[in-house]
Amino acid sequence: MKLNRGFTLIEIIATLTLLAVAAALVVAMGIPAVQSTASSGMVARQYAIVGQMESITSKYREKINNGTLNLDSFKKYIEENYDTANAVKTTLASDTYTTREVLIVTLSDAEANQTVVSIFTP
Repeated sequence: MKLNRGFTLIEIIATLTLLAVAAALVVAMGIPAVQSTASSGMVARQYAIVGQMESITSKYREKINNGTLNLDSFKKYIEENYDTANAVKTTLASDTYTTREVLIVTLSDAEANQTVVSIFTP
């Protein structure tokens, strides 16, 4: 009676070949995921200033819905509550005869060199 123990040479070579191909795919696909062009710190900072702008926009929509929007008071609100904000009230001309007051709000993170700008109209 013959006992079969172990694997044949062909089975071992086939298994090693498949493992080598799988490892090559993992390495080739894994490099772009590990080497991102933007650091996680920059992404977190960008997320933070975008979140602040969303908060300002939410307050703006709330004031519009309540019918209490005044650009001067909204500008003052932004300057008091957001220390990285720069709010500028200006007049834009849409054509020869029409002008409109707008509030341009700029949030910036100087350390990360990122800026978010929104224009609010009455």
